[in-house]
Amino acid sequence: MSNNPGTLSDEDVRQIALLVETLDRSTFDYLQVELGDLKVTLGKGAPPNPSAAAGVALPAAAAPSAAPIAAPAPPAQSEASAAGMASQERLDAVAVVAPMLGRFYSSPEPGAPPFVCVGAEVGPDSTVALIEVMKMFTAISAGVNGVVTEVCVQNEQFVEYGQILFWVSSADRG
Repeated sequence: MSNNPGTLSDEDVRQIALLVETLDRSTFDYLQVELGDLKVTLGKGAPPNPSAAAGVALPAAAAPSAAPIAAPAPPAQSEASAAGMASQERLDAVAVVAPMLGRFYSSPEPGAPPFVCVGAEVGPDSTVALIEVMKMFTAISAGVNGVVTEVCVQNEQFVEYGQILFWVSSADRG
């Protein structure tokens, strides 16, 4: 985006328009992007639950990772996306959810082994996946100590904000 605060270049406007078109063609309901001082929230219908979306944004390209969201998925979901979501009611595990919409990658490159699989021990800073949006890759951290008990999405699947990616049996819960 522009280095000049308060102004948008033609390229900035083109990128925002591309985001609008992408959201319109997708099954996703909302997209929130934050790059420096510029904050853009796009949606189809009523705005997302502010408490679930608070502090969640697309990080700038320089940011190496995004913290997973521990909040439940947004309430308004299409039936197709709801089918891909697991129950939030698990008492024995913590959900690692997508902090943004994009394409999910389970490994750092094609042909490489996945970052984690069922049974893998993870820590709060363990990279468990990548999410790509507009050719920017964001590392997703586990955010908790524990063991991966379920992988809920497939490699290269599109995921949406708040969608459960993994269940981790938390070592912190005793």
